[in-house]
Amino acid sequence: MAATLMLACSNDKSGGHDGDEGVETEVNGTQLDGNTTLYGLVTDTSGNPVPGVVVSDGYGCVTTDANGVYQMERYKKARFVHYSTPAGYAINTSADNYPLFYAEIVHKNIADRHDFVLTPLPAPESDFTLVCIADPQCATTAEISRYVNETIPDVEATVDAYKAKGTPVYGITLGDIVFDTPDLWSNMKESMANRNLPVFQTIGNHDHLQTETSDDNAAANFETQFGPRNYSFNRGDVHIVSMDNVLYEGKKKYKGGITDRQLEWLRQDLSHVDKDKLVIFCAHIPFRGGTSVTDESHENYDGVLDLLSGFSEAHIMIGHTHYHQKYIHKRNGKTILEHVHGAACGAWWTANICADGTPNGYSVYEISGNTIANQYYKSTNKEADYQIRAYSATQVFGKSGSLTFGWAANAPAMNDAKCIVANVWNSDASGNWKVSLWQNGTKVCDMTRVKTYDYWAYAYHVLYYSKSVGTTWGQEPRPLLLREPGVGNARGRRFRNRGGGRHGQYLPHLEAPDRLHRLLTLPLPKSDAAPQKRARHFSCRFAGAVAGMSLPGRRFLLPPCGNPVAAPIRRRSVPGGQYQPSVCVRL
Repeated sequence: MAATLMLACSNDKSGGHDGDEGVETEVNGTQLDGNTTLYGLVTDTSGNPVPGVVVSDGYGCVTTDANGVYQMERYKKARFVHYSTPAGYAINTSADNYPLFYAEIVHKNIADRHDFVLTPLPAPESDFTLVCIADPQCATTAEISRYVNETIPDVEATVDAYKAKGTPVYGITLGDIVFDTPDLWSNMKESMANRNLPVFQTIGNHDHLQTETSDDNAAANFETQFGPRNYSFNRGDVHIVSMDNVLYEGKKKYKGGITDRQLEWLRQDLSHVDKDKLVIFCAHIPFRGGTSVTDESHENYDGVLDLLSGFSEAHIMIGHTHYHQKYIHKRNGKTILEHVHGAACGAWWTANICADGTPNGYSVYEISGNTIANQYYKSTNKEADYQIRAYSATQVFGKSGSLTFGWAANAPAMNDAKCIVANVWNSDASGNWKVSLWQNGTKVCDMTRVKTYDYWAYAYHVLYYSKSVGTTWGQEPRPLLLREPGVGNARGRRFRNRGGGRHGQYLPHLEAPDRLHRLLTLPLPKSDAAPQKRARHFSCRFAGAVAGMSLPGRRFLLPPCGNPVAAPIRRRSVPGGQYQPSVCVRL
């Protein structure tokens, strides 16, 4: 005997529509099961049913049948029903250009019907660009103003450049949209509305309401603004997943990880993805901390990596740290690259850099087919080729108590005027990067990786902004040490107050690059005792390939070497997939 279901309408934010209240036993020729409590019809804009669409209540996944019908027994705590946009269809958006792929379940005790309408694309977007924005983390309207007037215009300019070439662009935040300030949610949503790209959202620890002890209740404000916390969508040959990996216990107490139920949702979601696809997994708290239960760890770490390792290529996109890092995971014979992103707010909107010296900014991923073909960190209000800051190791930027802000003062082996330190924000510690110094077109030597501070950034925050000495303001980046025997004495640059406002002060004195000759001038300080010498010309070259990701002749994803202001990019493909951009620097 056919099942009889009571249907209820709800507030639909899906780009589709709900049915009328009544009794249904079938939809579009499909009989409804007696246990069904959530169902609907997915069609295209011509009214044709769309089969094979993955639909979820955030806890389990089903697909639409040949009639375009989905049905499931929803989980009791489910708040939304949402679909994973297929590659052949456009991302539905609201009037203010926010992604709309979900509907809210209002009536919990009777069967809900939610229909969705998809807009076909002329062809799947095999090439597109993904912009990842970590930690806007605005605590005041003044900080929102900086985000709106600094970060957002820069992102839109980047997007315009890609769109001018016919490349579609999508954005996603990586958590900490606000800073424990629930009264600013509507302001932050407005800040990213009506932009030239749709921006998906990921929840962070500071997006949870700290007065709540229930993880679900703590995330309610985020969900009201942006919808589901665990969802996915497809573009071209890429499957993109966003998940809540903050296990929140209230009063700012939390740990990293996903629950067993979330892991099962991910398994079901990925079961509908072909193994030859690229999978991009977005969350907030880093995986690279291991499996210990701390806020820098990840519960169910092993399970997520096992699932990701089953695909042709997989990347993890992360925020949280306010410094920039690449981490290499090896899993089941596969390499999974974790991108820990520098923050849009830098060091909590203190100035315009993160605690490790990485500038405020975001990352840009150029995707072609099922691979990330190129990637770079885009510093806010800088050219795309601004990728490095270099110093003489003998430079001293001041003192705080017993701490001297300088390399030679803390490492006697670096007390040599021929020693240069470079902070390259987008490098990784895998050994696949190679950085070398070239003088007048001739290679001098390779640089050696050392673990140390960017003492200029450290001093900048402690001495100028009165921050405390310690791990928060003294993050250890991935700088590179060079002992270069042919340079001669390299006088250190110094802090200069350039005036003109808080965010332009206390920076090294640097001139703009000469774009024609692809040079950057780093003038030595004038001194009556030491007349200026003729500048020497150097270039810094990078070469590298992450295991399991490079193929012969492929342009690789590594960014250019650069310098404190900018370093023009020269791209070329080389055998083995090594990406060797080169720049010229004048010291």
